[in-house]
Amino acid sequence: MKYIVAYIVIVNIVAFCMYGIDKSAAIKQKQRIPNRVLLLIAAFGGSLGALAGMYTFRHKTKKWYYTVTVPALLLIQIAAAVFLLNSCGGASYTQISQDEAMQMMQEQTDYIIVDVRRPDEFAEGHIAGAINVPNEDISDEMPELLPDKDQLLLIYCRSGNRSKEASQKLADIGYTEVYEFGGINTWEGEIVTGE
Repeated sequence: MKYIVAYIVIVNIVAFCMYGIDKSAAIKQKQRIPNRVLLLIAAFGGSLGALAGMYTFRHKTKKWYYTVTVPALLLIQIAAAVFLLNSCGGASYTQISQDEAMQMMQEQTDYIIVDVRRPDEFAEGHIAGAINVPNEDISDEMPELLPDKDQLLLIYCRSGNRSKEASQKLADIGYTEVYEFGGINTWEGEIVTGE
């Protein structure tokens, strides 16, 4: 994702500069950048820079094929970006306080408490009713102990770091009801030992 963002930033800066260079060349009656190149840079992700360049340098603003094409390309690129963000990068989890988690445990019936620490840590003490799905074991496939992607999951670890990482991984896999509530080291509810 960071490479896509870097590309978009760079191509828009290049597009903006190209419109400024072409305007300067037009004033000095020097060799110009071909129209197809100016439109292609806009088509390949630089439409925002191209539009900004057009109006900043007052260049190509009287040519209908620029005033129609460049804004249309910008709208298409914005729509494509929104679609891509919603379909692949938008998965997330909800962070809640331990009080909220305790309240959910009292009010809800269909939930799973997931301890994402190592098995040895889990055996030393865990929240009553929790199952152990170590963070290190969560990959891009559904964990066997969590077969329902719409199940309400309450995630914790020791201090809150691994639970955040595990929660994001679960959300990325497609779990829809992921709630992260920190670490057992500040838990005031019941703790049991054993497996």
